[in-house]
Amino acid sequence: MDMFEFSIQMEKDAESLYRKMADEAPVEGIKKVLLMLAEDEVHHRVAIENLQKKLDVDPAPGTALDIKTVFDEMKDDKELTNISVDAVEDYQKAVEIEKRGMEFYQEKFSEADDPTSKKLFELLMKQETYHLRTVENLLEMVQNPSWWVENAEFNPTDSNSY
Repeated sequence: MDMFEFSIQMEKDAESLYRKMADEAPVEGIKKVLLMLAEDEVHHRVAIENLQKKLDVDPAPGTALDIKTVFDEMKDDKELTNISVDAVEDYQKAVEIEKRGMEFYQEKFSEADDPTSKKLFELLMKQETYHLRTVENLLEMVQNPSWWVENAEFNPTDSNSY
């Protein structure tokens, strides 16, 4: 499997996991965040497919600031303190997927020899970093919702286009 096929499959797998998790989400806010992550993965896949076809890869806005807004809204959601920990395994799997994605794109960035590829891999690396922070926040939330409502912070500095 070449680098493009691997990347495309990795993005498809992440999208599928996020959609599955959204279907099983215990509260509406978590569902919204997971669906935003799934849509980001679709955008990543399309960007990689365009790079593979040697088409222009136009930056598109990421969802980090929108996700922050949803996290802020969830802090007021009283349902959060009643979350079951049944889905912890899926959230842990999502953390691992994002770590692998981040490492993979970091490696591809260092190997890239053309400016378009370098730019795309750098942006994907940053986006996967936001995704990792997001799923780590979600994991903390499902493992200890009462603590999360009082203490969690998610503060992206920009929308992180990719």
